[in-house]
Amino acid sequence: MLRKLLPHLAIVMSCMYAVFFGIDRVNSAMAFIENDITKWLLLALCLISIANAVLVIIDDRERERRRRARAKKRARAGGAR
Repeated sequence: MLRKLLPHLAIVMSCMYAVFFGIDRVNSAMAFIENDITKWLLLALCLISIANAVLVIIDDRERERRRRARAKKRARAGGAR
């Protein structure tokens, strides 16, 4: 569940931050970027992105490990013939 939720959270929060940035450029008096809530959202986005990247790396390594195990098994089966 977490592996499916993290990418969606990262997309939503990235879009929010992009909107805040755009609004802050148009009307700097609103001070979206200097706001404490926005700073906490940026921290949350960073942590979600790091967690998402770690999970993707783990998945890639597991997939590669399974691929190598299948190739090794095929090589053993092919040598026994």
